[in-house]
Amino acid sequence: MSYPTPSDYQEAVQDPASAFTDPELKTASPRENVLGLPQPVTGAFAAVFPMTTERGIRYAAKCFLAHVPGQQQRYAAISRYLSAVDLPWTVAFEFQPRGIHVHGDVYPVLKMEWVEGAGLNRFVGDHLDDPDVLARLAERWRELCTGLEEAEIAHGDLQHGNVRVATDGEKPVIRLVDYDTMYVPELDGETSPEVGHRNYQHPDRTERDFGPRVDRFSALAVYTGLRACAARPELWQAYDTGENLLFRDGDFYDPDGSPLLAELRGDNELAPLADALRTACYLEPEDVPALDDIVRGDASLPAVNVRSRSRGRTRKPSARRDPVEGAWAPLLATVLLGAAAVGHVVVPAYGVAVALAGVIALGIVAGLRYGRHPVVRRRRRLARESERITRLIQNIRRQIDSLSVRRQQVLDSVDERREERLQELREEVIYDHLKHHFIGELRDVEGLTHKHVVRMKSANIRTAYEATAERLGELRRLSDTTRTRIAMWRATLVREAEDELPDELSPAEERRLRRYVQHRVEDIDAEMRRAREKIEVQTREREEVEERRDDLPQLSVGRYITWLLYLVSLPRRGGREGPPTPSGNTPARENASGSSAPTAPDGPWWESV
Repeated sequence: MSYPTPSDYQEAVQDPASAFTDPELKTASPRENVLGLPQPVTGAFAAVFPMTTERGIRYAAKCFLAHVPGQQQRYAAISRYLSAVDLPWTVAFEFQPRGIHVHGDVYPVLKMEWVEGAGLNRFVGDHLDDPDVLARLAERWRELCTGLEEAEIAHGDLQHGNVRVATDGEKPVIRLVDYDTMYVPELDGETSPEVGHRNYQHPDRTERDFGPRVDRFSALAVYTGLRACAARPELWQAYDTGENLLFRDGDFYDPDGSPLLAELRGDNELAPLADALRTACYLEPEDVPALDDIVRGDASLPAVNVRSRSRGRTRKPSARRDPVEGAWAPLLATVLLGAAAVGHVVVPAYGVAVALAGVIALGIVAGLRYGRHPVVRRRRRLARESERITRLIQNIRRQIDSLSVRRQQVLDSVDERREERLQELREEVIYDHLKHHFIGELRDVEGLTHKHVVRMKSANIRTAYEATAERLGELRRLSDTTRTRIAMWRATLVREAEDELPDELSPAEERRLRRYVQHRVEDIDAEMRRAREKIEVQTREREEVEERRDDLPQLSVGRYITWLLYLVSLPRRGGREGPPTPSGNTPARENASGSSAPTAPDGPWWESV
């Protein structure tokens, strides 16, 4: 079943009573734009409508743009755990599988407590001239991340849009929203539905990286960004894109080619954090230390130097053959070949069986390690990112199609709106005429007396306009004959007003109608224009992602096994073979932080894996 677009949800939410199934949301009013239409906050995979109930309570009604398998079960597990730990940074929510009616179908809704405050990047941008506020915010962020780890929770997508910041006096208050990718212990062993915002996540994170440590990299990236903005606010003008907190994904994919990290590493105050973030880019995602340990200096970070001496290409130290990886495959192969040879001499069938068992064992072990290989992880991460952007572009295109249909409907509705407005004007003329004829006039109507006038006044019917058939039907102790005489009196007054009823709209009313339709069309055109701009931006982002993926070698399981046996080297890029991997130890040299680290051999980082 195809999910509605933001425009479809917007149309449904115009009438909350019939759209929502939740009793509170049924009586709530959506936030509206200048045209009086519900105004959602639209993201990649959901449209969020701010709703205010009759009692003044505010909620966020999150309407999904695509189906997510296991979504209800995930939210149930998250709700149970958050209720038990009761953290100050989380918000109350309720997942409703049948929450909203759209075009005859029912879709889920996440009803979430409304959180006041600005998005993290907007708050930072508004307080660049107050470094003390940003410094306090950084400490609050550190406390939050430590608290999440202690509770064995990971948000899974720490980024500016999911972090709301307000102030309580001089104290920043942080709340986390959007728990689609949250990890709690009950979800142990599951995979992540998404891999998080690319400008905040480890470059090698995949959907399999899902556990209590998955926030560590983004926690460090945000903390470093906050400290950098507090110390050097001019960096904001140079590196803010509106979709980041100074850093972009390119800084993480190539940290030694990052101008921003180079600037930070040249600042004595910020250099330790920048070095830690640079090193974290080369570690496995689960090996990144906790933010609190890094800040307190308790983290054990390896010294790395990944700049190639001749080509200047970036490499990944954690992707090199470790002693176990470099030895187990050749050793296992040697033992098995020896056993097979001996067995073949003694019992030929035994030799064949040993060889076959060895091949199977080698394949199983290699397959298990293959999935953790840096090249495989990064290719998987980039593939998922490309797929995510593709889905986003498809959703935006559906939104454009929906807006195009609505635009035509607005243009086609001119005649209908004209008739509606003409009818309103006619009713106004009748109202103006009838409101000046009071119920007391009924005394002059044959068969009606003062008693009837009193009864009608007691029912708050005081003018001919109010003496409708519905109101008269509610009155007791009135005969049908009396009701008929009152109705005839009112009908006579309506006929008197008919000569004043307009047959068409005045030029001013016609211009007003045209302006209203024009504004609606212009508003829709503006939405479509913004949507097309989003497609252009996302298309460029996808091209960059695919270019990064094309720069990586194709590494199959079979090639990985032959590489483990030192029979082949990995291709440089696009399948082209690289030179054999240098063996032996390479000389050490000092890195930027002054510590000694092995100098990588020449060539791309994957050649030394």
